[in-house]
Amino acid sequence: MISLIFTIFITLICARLIYMHIFFYKKALHLSRMQHMVRIELEPKRGDILDRKMRKLALSLKVDSVYAIARDVKEKRKAARSLSRALNQSEDFLYERLNRDKMFVWLARKISQEQSDKVKNLNIKGVQIIDETKRFYPNAGLACQTIGFSGIDNNGLEGIEAYYDKYLAGKKGYRVSIRDAKGREVQAFGNRHVPSINGFSVILTIDEVIQHIAEKSLAKIVAKHRANAGVALVMDPNNGDVLALAVRPSYDLNRFGTASSAQKRNRAIADYYEPGSVFKVVTAAACIDSGKVSLNDKFFCENGSWAIAGRTLHDHRGHGELTFKEVIEQSSNIGTVKAAIKLGDKDLYKYIRSFGFGSPTGVELHGEISGMLRPLNSWTKGSIAAIPIGHEIGVTMIQLAAGVSAVANGGVLFKPRIVSGIIDEDGAFIRQYYPEQVRRVIGKDTARQLRAVMKSVIETGTGSKAKLTRYAAGGKTGTAQKIEPSGKYSHRDYVASFVGFAPTDNPAITVCVMIDTPRNGYYGGTVAAPVFRDICDATLRYLRTEQEGEDEA
Repeated sequence: MISLIFTIFITLICARLIYMHIFFYKKALHLSRMQHMVRIELEPKRGDILDRKMRKLALSLKVDSVYAIARDVKEKRKAARSLSRALNQSEDFLYERLNRDKMFVWLARKISQEQSDKVKNLNIKGVQIIDETKRFYPNAGLACQTIGFSGIDNNGLEGIEAYYDKYLAGKKGYRVSIRDAKGREVQAFGNRHVPSINGFSVILTIDEVIQHIAEKSLAKIVAKHRANAGVALVMDPNNGDVLALAVRPSYDLNRFGTASSAQKRNRAIADYYEPGSVFKVVTAAACIDSGKVSLNDKFFCENGSWAIAGRTLHDHRGHGELTFKEVIEQSSNIGTVKAAIKLGDKDLYKYIRSFGFGSPTGVELHGEISGMLRPLNSWTKGSIAAIPIGHEIGVTMIQLAAGVSAVANGGVLFKPRIVSGIIDEDGAFIRQYYPEQVRRVIGKDTARQLRAVMKSVIETGTGSKAKLTRYAAGGKTGTAQKIEPSGKYSHRDYVASFVGFAPTDNPAITVCVMIDTPRNGYYGGTVAAPVFRDICDATLRYLRTEQEGEDEA
């Protein structure tokens, strides 16, 4: 009897084992998989980007996203069909996602409230809603190349969004949920919850109002002259703060996926061009500061045509004898080159480097280039007849703005600053950035003399269209031929530019304008000078700059 009982018992156990391993295998595996752990990442709120007056240029809005625990979803094809109508997505795409043998799959990210309500009303088991944030840019395309944008996972991809991503992004949290075979949370095991840490906010030196002014003025001229592109940069010459950086073409930051690479490129830091006559400001500064040339020195300008170093220099109109002051006012190429020869190529190169050309400025944006300045030992015999008038050299707009600002402020080169600080959610500073002097490039008296000359350029010289309504301003025109693929200078495509500052007695702003390949006119004094005038007039009214005594020539 005992042997029989043991035999029956062992037989039943063996039968059970055979059933479990052969016939019940799939169901047992399914039950084991249903006892799972789900980890859900909790996204932090990305910090805001603010202008200098704490106005929001970029912020994050709370939105819903849809995910699924795919193994919990029954009738996957039916569920995919219903979700397709609610989310306006492909049924096949959703079915493929729901058919994955996973515990967590995204179905749709950052959807509208209407879509979220439709999904909730479907009440599909295994399909759930989670809170996320979506980047929103209230001014659409304003300062788009400077601000940049972030991707679907809130990681910065361009501009300030990318450069300061480690501060803006914050830290992700997570929640771990342990569930039984029926999908119920097992509270006894204690679900782990690590909250996310929100990102810090970045304060720019950009002023939203001045940025609007610059973009409106630039867009008007670019459209009028059907130009390929344009840049307008406004800087505080006394500390290097970038108050506005406008670039055309532009794009809507809220729809950055539709923008081309040309629209996204920040041409103020990523493009260089031959500056043409605006570079005569640097040449004049070097000549005067060295003591080798004075404003009263006279130069014979060859009546408009002069052969030198195997090339022929031309002025836009013929001149006889001019003082160096008149050379700059009338933008004489011949007179400028003769003054540069008197200075010497070594000293000219030294001053060009001192003004910051040939090196990145260090502005807080990815993609800045150094421009193009060949070493002195690579200069040819003809370089001394080209570089002083802005040829054989490539500059960026940010370099040019910093260089002209040094003339405006009395001779000190500042590092351009576009971010002034980083704050937490309570408004406390995490980090502050202060104006940074790079070096003194010219003496105060040199700067004073040059400001007076640049004032005359507008009053009686080639920059008459830059004359302001209330304030005196100083500036310089520039018109440079573009280089064709063949390597020769074009007689059809030009770069028109204007650089200057206002008011001349106590400059509050430096403004640099570049118009690439304008039509229906191409001179800097005709195309770019009106943009300078409009920006200065509106900006100085906004800043309520008081007109004081003016420098004398």
